[in-house]
Amino acid sequence: MKNLVLLFSFLLVVYPPAASVCIGAEPDAAFTKQVSDVLAECKKISPGMTRADLLKVFTTEGGLSTAARRTFVYRGCPYIKVDVEFQIADPKKLLEERPTDTISKISTPYLAYSIID
Repeated sequence: MKNLVLLFSFLLVVYPPAASVCIGAEPDAAFTKQVSDVLAECKKISPGMTRADLLKVFTTEGGLSTAARRTFVYRGCPYIKVDVEFQIADPKKLLEERPTDTISKISTPYLAYSIID
């Protein structure tokens, strides 16, 4: 513990900008509100809604997928993603993605780089 206090004191003396990082600089209010608004919009999509509802907020991403499971990206930023599982509307056509497929499970939004194929 004593070593940690000495290290922190050293940083304050030698590199004052480190103090704002270590102590906690104030977050950017405008950016924080923007992120909060995006998360609120993402949260509106929930199990029981249709693929058509989902596609108003998200769009498809590349990579491996099936009609029953796919990763989607937020329309406003391709780094914000959700993984979605569907109940297929027509069990006889398991390979077709239909607007009437029902969301059975949706992940919490997460950040990741784009997948291009």
